[in-house]
Amino acid sequence: FIGLVVTILCGTVFFLVQLREYYWNSYTIADSVYGSVFYLLTGFHGMHVVVGTLWLMVSLVRLWRGEFSSQRHFGFEACIWYWHFVDVVWVALWCLVYVWFGGWLYMWWFKMWDG
Repeated sequence: FIGLVVTILCGTVFFLVQLREYYWNSYTIADSVYGSVFYLLTGFHGMHVVVGTLWLMVSLVRLWRGEFSSQRHFGFEACIWYWHFVDVVWVALWCLVYVWFGGWLYMWWFKMWDG
């Protein structure tokens, strides 16, 4: 139960940090290819975080009400699988959008090849 509450809080904080990042970014979706890709990928991921967090909240209420049993828990299990999928996608997006295209690895790569 506590783990579910913590996960809901983490999903909410993640989304709020993403909104803050969107507000303070110096580029928009129309500025460059990077801006378009950044907002498209992180926006779709953020939408899935919101859906997953709402689903977790519904599961929390159902858990609180005792609607799950050892034989009847598919809704909760599907929610967990969905949330883990969103987690794995975020790891891939972070590596692609922030590390590679965001400058860290990108700058290292071109410094290495420029000699």
